[in-house]
Amino acid sequence: MQRLSKAELVSVLEIISDCVTCTSIDEVYGIANKVGELLQSGNIVFLSSRLDFHSEPAAIEEINISYPTEWADIYRSQNFVQVDPIISTGRSGLLYWDELYREFPPGQEFYAQAKSFGLSNGFSHIHTDKNLFGLMSVADKRLRNSERSRAILNTIAPHFHQLIAKLVHQKACQRLPRLTPREREVLLWAMEGKSNWEISVILGISRESIKGHIANILRKLDASNRTQAVAIALQYDLLLPLS
Repeated sequence: MQRLSKAELVSVLEIISDCVTCTSIDEVYGIANKVGELLQSGNIVFLSSRLDFHSEPAAIEEINISYPTEWADIYRSQNFVQVDPIISTGRSGLLYWDELYREFPPGQEFYAQAKSFGLSNGFSHIHTDKNLFGLMSVADKRLRNSERSRAILNTIAPHFHQLIAKLVHQKACQRLPRLTPREREVLLWAMEGKSNWEISVILGISRESIKGHIANILRKLDASNRTQAVAIALQYDLLLPLS
């Protein structure tokens, strides 16, 4: 992971481990505070929905770690979800607000209100698929669009999305299909950062076979990439040997 010191990398790995072992919303606050310390961000919030975000607002679950509660009330009461470019543009992945605002200028009232609460600069990481909408936002005037910040958020956000979905929608979660022993092997090596070619050498099978296993893993877990697949597999103990 580029631009991170050894101590920072250890902190990132500890946060991921905490996400995997977390069993309650109360624990999420402590884990998120570690993220705030690492990023020097005083404001963190999560939104998660198992249904379509725009058509079913009642299904949205919010975990406000450290956003001003008055801003959260204003956001809801004035229905800013409809004009907030972070959400209304339908983008996903890691979004730096200043970049997105230049492309999609926010309404004056929305921006003025956000700025008055110190929420005019930050990042949002959005995950969407056919079942889940997840948002993790961190805001602070000190945050910069640096490789360091991007590396941290791109690494930890998928684990938070899976954790929040698991905790706030636990009853609705369907049992995920199990991975085969070979798929578990492949994903374990992918988790170590190995390429398809390196995994093929380690396991003694063809590169095309590895590509096929990766494709099956992404399909089974409804994941868009390896990072998300690892996060899902760890969260639901799919990398443990079959009993």
